Amino acid sequence: MMNNNLQLKLAIKAFLIWLALSLAGFFWGEHLIKVLTPFYGEVIEQIDSNYQTHVFINNEAEKKVVLAATALRAIPIVADKSLPAGRTIESNGTVLHALVPLVILLTVILVFPLQNFKQRIFLAVLTMPAILFVSALTVPLQLLGNLEVGYMNAVAKYGYTKDAPWALEWMLLTEGGGRWLIPVLTGIGCGGVARKLFVD
Repeated sequence: MMNNNLQLKLAIKAFLIWLALSLAGFFWGEHLIKVLTPFYGEVIEQIDSNYQTHVFINNEAEKKVVLAATALRAIPIVADKSLPAGRTIESNGTVLHALVPLVILLTVILVFPLQNFKQRIFLAVLTMPAILFVSALTVPLQLLGNLEVGYMNAVAKYGYTKDAPWALEWMLLTEGGGRWLIPVLTGIGCGGVARKLFVD
């Protein structure tokens, strides 16, 4: 019975923290994502050196994270067609979509059961690297994957077929549930490390 009560309390605490973070994200999350946009661009350029990137948030009613990718060299599409060097193409995703993994990560970190103050301090120290880690595996690859969708559509338009690039495969994986799983596992991993290193 005691274990059931503890689990219920933990579930209620998790729900309330998730709700509070979700509301905070809805009203102020744009500011956090704006801070992360240069980081998104750096990650994309490290993944695909064909582009010079500019990542920003648009001014439309529905706020979106926009990737403007300028080709540094001609990028082949099919045998006799390519994206010319210097041409800029865009992809985007909503700000709320970008916030979901971070809300989940922070919920797990804030709910994770710890045993002493040292563990809490260490977990707090791990939070920023965890945010960057989760961010790198989600938003930049979603934006890059959306670019690849454009290439795939162009290839199909010219009557060719092409294997899906890994960035597109990863984007589909995250959209299929990985966007939730990555922050959950990251948060649990950070909490586990804190508990392991600072045992009472």
